[in-house]
Amino acid sequence: MADALLHAELLAACSALGYSDGAKYHKEADCLETVKDLVRYLRKDDESHEIRRALGDTRVVQTDLIPIVREHSQDGELFDVTLRLLVNLTNPVLLLFREELPEEKVTRQQFLHLVSQQQGYKEAFVEEKLWAVLVGKLGELLQLDWENRQEDDKLIVERILILVRNILSVPASPEDEKRTDDDASVHDQVLWALHLAGFEDLLLYVASSENEQDLCMHALEIISLMLREQDPAQLAQAGLQRSQSEKEKDEMELIEIRQREALKKQQQRQKQYSARHSRFGGTYYVQNMKSISDRDLISHQPVSDIRALNFDKAKRPKKVAKNRMAMRDVNTTRRSTLAIRLFLQEFCIEFLNGAYNSIMYIVKDNLNRARAQEHDESYYLWAMKFFMEFNRHHQFKIELVSETLSVHTFHYIQTNLDNYYEMMTTDKKKIPLWSRRMHKALKAYQELLMTLAYMDKSDNESVKESSKVLKCKVFYVVEYRELVMNLLQNYDPVKLSSTYLKDLIETTHIFLKLLESFCGKSKHVIVQKKVKKAKKRKPKVQSKTESEPTEHELQDLWDEMSAELSAIVQGEAGDLPNTIPFDALSEQTDDEQKEAAMRKINRLLRKKEITEAVSLMRSARELWPEGDVFGSQTMEHSDEFLALREIFMANLNPIENTPTEIPDEEEEEEDEEEEEEETMMQISEQEFDLTSFVRRFANTKIMQAYCRLLKSYGSNSSHTNHCILRMFHRIAWDHKLPAMFFQASLFCVFQKAMEDPRQKTNDSVREIVKFAKYIIRQFFKVAETNPKVFVELLFFKTNKEALEIECGYSEQDGGKKAMKQAWREEEEEELLRLFEEFSRAPPDGAEDKDVADLILENLINQTRTRRMVIKKLKDMRLIRDVKELTRKTVKVKPAKVWTEVEEEELGMLFEEYKDAMDIVGRIMDNMITKRPRHRVVDKILELGLVEDKKELRKKRPKKPQAKKSRKFGYGGDDDDDDGANDGDSEDVQSEGSSDDEGGSVSRTEVPKKASKAASKAATFTVPVVTPALITQSLNTVLEANMKEAVEWIAGVLLDVAEDREEDGDFEPVPILAMTETCTDAMEEEKFKELLKLIGIQPPLTNQEMFWRVPSKLTVEGLKKRAQYLKQGISGETLDSENADVPLEPVEAQPSQEEKPKKKKSAKTQPKSKPKPKKTKKRQNDLSDSENVNPEDKENYFKFVPTVNTEDVDDSVPLVPQRSRVIEDDSSDDDTPLSSISQVRSPLASKRASKKRQMSDEGNASGAELKMEQDKNSKKKRRLIIADDSDEDTPVVESHDLRLHLDTESSGMLEDASMSMDEDGGSDKRVNTSQRRMLDSDSEDDVPLASGRLKARAVIDSDED
Repeated sequence: MADALLHAELLAACSALGYSDGAKYHKEADCLETVKDLVRYLRKDDESHEIRRALGDTRVVQTDLIPIVREHSQDGELFDVTLRLLVNLTNPVLLLFREELPEEKVTRQQFLHLVSQQQGYKEAFVEEKLWAVLVGKLGELLQLDWENRQEDDKLIVERILILVRNILSVPASPEDEKRTDDDASVHDQVLWALHLAGFEDLLLYVASSENEQDLCMHALEIISLMLREQDPAQLAQAGLQRSQSEKEKDEMELIEIRQREALKKQQQRQKQYSARHSRFGGTYYVQNMKSISDRDLISHQPVSDIRALNFDKAKRPKKVAKNRMAMRDVNTTRRSTLAIRLFLQEFCIEFLNGAYNSIMYIVKDNLNRARAQEHDESYYLWAMKFFMEFNRHHQFKIELVSETLSVHTFHYIQTNLDNYYEMMTTDKKKIPLWSRRMHKALKAYQELLMTLAYMDKSDNESVKESSKVLKCKVFYVVEYRELVMNLLQNYDPVKLSSTYLKDLIETTHIFLKLLESFCGKSKHVIVQKKVKKAKKRKPKVQSKTESEPTEHELQDLWDEMSAELSAIVQGEAGDLPNTIPFDALSEQTDDEQKEAAMRKINRLLRKKEITEAVSLMRSARELWPEGDVFGSQTMEHSDEFLALREIFMANLNPIENTPTEIPDEEEEEEDEEEEEEETMMQISEQEFDLTSFVRRFANTKIMQAYCRLLKSYGSNSSHTNHCILRMFHRIAWDHKLPAMFFQASLFCVFQKAMEDPRQKTNDSVREIVKFAKYIIRQFFKVAETNPKVFVELLFFKTNKEALEIECGYSEQDGGKKAMKQAWREEEEEELLRLFEEFSRAPPDGAEDKDVADLILENLINQTRTRRMVIKKLKDMRLIRDVKELTRKTVKVKPAKVWTEVEEEELGMLFEEYKDAMDIVGRIMDNMITKRPRHRVVDKILELGLVEDKKELRKKRPKKPQAKKSRKFGYGGDDDDDDGANDGDSEDVQSEGSSDDEGGSVSRTEVPKKASKAASKAATFTVPVVTPALITQSLNTVLEANMKEAVEWIAGVLLDVAEDREEDGDFEPVPILAMTETCTDAMEEEKFKELLKLIGIQPPLTNQEMFWRVPSKLTVEGLKKRAQYLKQGISGETLDSENADVPLEPVEAQPSQEEKPKKKKSAKTQPKSKPKPKKTKKRQNDLSDSENVNPEDKENYFKFVPTVNTEDVDDSVPLVPQRSRVIEDDSSDDDTPLSSISQVRSPLASKRASKKRQMSDEGNASGAELKMEQDKNSKKKRRLIIADDSDEDTPVVESHDLRLHLDTESSGMLEDASMSMDEDGGSDKRVNTSQRRMLDSDSEDDVPLASGRLKARAVIDSDED
């Protein structure tokens, strides 16, 4: 319905624009407002582009907008608005879809629909009058000086250029147009209309003018779109008559077509010719071809030629995944009509003569300074390739393209090629886009090489010299020299097209020809070479031990240097060097840096670097004056001299006896280990060896790419086939590696070429056959001595393997050396056994050795080196990385056994810092022997200093929290909840003092963070949610294709639950979306509704940006929410029994009138001694709902008392209690106790004195309940549950029951505390000192402190 209304509105708006009488278009009075309405409609368009498609279906562009621009251009405002609308409607479709071809069926249909509409727009823009108006308007604005142009004039100029760009960028439709070469397509017609309007003259002016530099990128983009279907070589050679080459080419194509037709007819005649007609079938034995059994194959088909027998007819072709299909070629080159080619040729000549160098300089400057739009460099690369090729074929003038003929251009292209290839591997969704850009860069590089080749043929010596200089610089740099080789090795048919491979092979051919000619003229060519230089991290010396210097030796050394040291200390040796003992960026602590400074002073003194040692001593003294570790600030020279002597004599840098390896006898180029060597790439110069460089093309991947292109030799050009065969000839003949071509797939191509009838007339096919005969002769020659060569046909080979096939396996390695390095089977078994043994448990005393060291020590063959062992472990796939065997650094670890002195020290430190915020941290800072934190904690528990590990956790800063009066008659309800939620956290601690009768007051202190979080979260209430509600909202979100975002939210909930369960921190956790899909989902209303439903807190204030997981959600609640989200994603059905059960207990919230008043909290008294406490997380209590009677389940979830077992007095004996059911005499029988105590009922004021009875399952005598209210004044309403049952009869049974002792002598507590006896006797005031308040549902049984088995639950509330 909404779509129909929208279409109706669009049709009405289009009809209100105006009408045409066949000769002139008449606009309506409100035409301007209607066009503005259409612009507003387009702004509201969504990702489905429904409004854009609807406007295209109405043909408003063809029938209304174009006539308005053509005939009403004098109306400036209407022309401007209509131009804006045209630019919007003709925007390239690929940009609307973020440069990604849609893969979904519906979206792909929308994409194709928009493309077909824009093709219709392009047909409408072939009018000459329309372009005359637009070009005239553009010319008028360009004539204005730059200073006199208004901002609106600049916008109109830019919009006209963008409109031209949009129309020219519309893709052609050859199937619909059905145009052949030398015929005018729609694109040609638009170009002709622009030519008649004089647009190319304005384009040349913009490209060459210094005042229009801001429009240069628009001009270059339009030029590239104008010439995108043209071949520069054909365009440069276009003339009034066809050239001789064109005639010869057409004749050759015609002859080949006639030959193919004649061959087909001949094959058909041979197939039908037989002594016996084919109407009679036959059964034949095919000799020497076995069937499934051992017998010969039986053929039931009429076969006239045994070679025509085919077993592949019934086979199904193997399906290839869409993402593994080869990249398709996108080639739109065609030959336009002669008139179009002539005017484009004239335009290119004028552009080269007057604008090419200037516009290319400006564009390159914009690209370098990042002032262009993204990927505008593709137009720069296209222009370089096209106009340099045009210049080469027209009249080769090097000065016309000098701007792009430099070493900087080679560097720019090489950088872009590397960047494009890297983006193809990372941005996989846009692989076709990056592939096309990489192809443009390759073509530009190819044209640079072709221009250098043409410069060598020039008659001008200066041009030849310039070419030589450029080639010298290009061949000198290793990156430029190996560019084509790297591109061939990285070729992937899935990502790159076959046309790219053709251009790459032709580029390689040109590059090698240039290199060969350059090296031929210059016999000695010096080039750069990257050398891997290994710098040893650790010196490798023969195994030896160094002993500590004896005291006598130290004394002799001290006597030798004492005179010089005395002079330096007294300042007679001049100024000391500046030393800095402290590193602010280091991760070491102050104590560690002090120790390092002291060790360095000791080392410097023993090395006789006295000035540095004294300077470091004094700098450290100034930096760390406390403790006089480095001496006092006022110490005399003699004291300093003695202090230095003491440091010198101390053994602060003990020598470690570590065994080292014997250096390797052989050098290997690969597998250089990271822990032994640090590889450094250094640039050096050497004489270039052309033979070894070309030999590197004998690579497996390069040969696969060449063979892949040779398979399509029939469709390749003669030049392409020549480039392939020339490379094959270099490898097979020049470098004597014919075995590289012993490959079955290549032999199939050779067979096809030999059977090709065109070999008599086609030179390229004849060359392929000639090369094939040579390779096959060499194959059978090798087969006489190496029968394994038939198996080698199945694999592509490296040059090393090709040499082995001809010369014998392992012969070229030197025989003895290869045998020496080889591992026998017994050695492999020994290596495997030792690896498994030392990987599981290294022996004692081998902490400073890794697995490789231990294996070396225990190998029978002691000639093996560490590198050989690691390489073999990799070959056996026992390890994947060397880091798994990295040597462990030698660390002096403290002994695991604690001495008595250390235990006493620990006890003293604990007593000193037991009240600190971080007890363990303070103890570790002051311990003499440093030990890990977990060992300190274990030792404290072992000594019995604490009874629970949780008491040693870090505490948060606390501040007294004002007590708030609650309806239960005790303060700190929210704080108790927080404490319960925190579980094992001890950030909130309760302290109490008892009075005469054993009662105590509950105190709660809340940290600052918790109070802030609570105040902020007070405005957000977690909604009551059931699995059914989650499933209903989740289905709506999943229908909107937001499955990934839902999985992300479920993962976040699980992570938060695990964190809260681990450390007890219930702070709100912000949610940050990292992926684009999740970011988009966070903006959808359906997804926001799901987040609110599961309890995720939205940003509350303007300062907040992120959604948060609130602190009120328990661990169990988070896990259940994540569970139901995952069940909904996987499609699992919901349990109907628990579908409407809330995930968490529902607590009734007090109304605005019943908000409790604040009370001043009494001062807390410190504890005398910590006692073992039993803590339990509140979320674990939710499982108790399974034991509740279904009729009472509503009451259970509405009232779950808070658990806090910290205030239970351990001295009071526990008595088992029994559960009770609260009954009400009033008609409101289903109202639970929680609703009575927390929510104001409208009947509360009228039925204040209504009695409530408490009945027990096994006891008929229940507790009676009475509520009184004073109507004249505001009083407390208190509900007292009393029980006078016998001691043997349990009174209350609940889970995690805990009673708080209320000793607060508040006047408000004594005003309305009335209880009624079981006999209905006199009212007696409840003694507040003996009052206990129900705070949780613990299973522990707690009687009254006075010894009487009577428990009361006091519920206070304010009542008007």
